[in-house]
Amino acid sequence: MKNKAQGIVMLAAGGTLLFWGYNITQSVSSKLNQALHGSPPDKAMIMMVLGGLCAAFGFFKLFKLR
Repeated sequence: MKNKAQGIVMLAAGGTLLFWGYNITQSVSSKLNQALHGSPPDKAMIMMVLGGLCAAFGFFKLFKLR
């Protein structure tokens, strides 16, 4: 039961970080920065990478096959 709770928490945290990173990339300042420099802001990329890792870890922890 403890592993399932940890999996749910990690999956929720990962989803939240992914959503937050996506919102950062859609902001006006991010669009301007992307137009001038050609890449999204570092903060958005960090949020999305960490969110993906957390979500993947939570998914595998939640649905771990025995």
